[in-house]
Amino acid sequence: LDIPECRRQTVEQGLVQLSNLLNSKLFLTKFIHTLEIQRTFSPRDRAYVASLLTVSLHGKLEYFTDILKTLLNDLVEQYVAKNPKLMLRRTETVVEKLLTNWMSICLYAFVRDSVGEPLYMLFRGIKHQVDKGPVDWVTGKAKYTLNDNRLLREDLEYRTLVSTKYFVPSGLSS
Repeated sequence: LDIPECRRQTVEQGLVQLSNLLNSKLFLTKFIHTLEIQRTFSPRDRAYVASLLTVSLHGKLEYFTDILKTLLNDLVEQYVAKNPKLMLRRTETVVEKLLTNWMSICLYAFVRDSVGEPLYMLFRGIKHQVDKGPVDWVTGKAKYTLNDNRLLREDLEYRTLVSTKYFVPSGLSS
């Protein structure tokens, strides 16, 4: 830490106390529930808190999983009372964002080692197929696409236009 020597001991003591609080399941669950009921707690703040908690609990994945199970159980009870169809739909709570981060951590090695390359090749193949047909340069809509919102609905006569761009480094004049 880059702090003045006169404050170093106080800061280190505060960090130890914060670590102790974060390692208390009761404190952490109450802390998150308290944040959730605050009206001024914006979605951006929720994402920020979830990210910071994920980083701080990343090294203790079993504890993180246990906290997440408890929070998800509370979330399920809350949504059953209100509207269960909306649960995990909008990712608007700290718990939902924590779940997303937790899944990313758990799936990282699998994606990196097993399915990363095939997924990338699938993406490139789909992109190649989309680019085979007409693509509107202005709107980005395409004749061959998987996204219905980006579908070019009209049948157009088209021809391929190839443009060449030359780069002249600054300082050189011709």
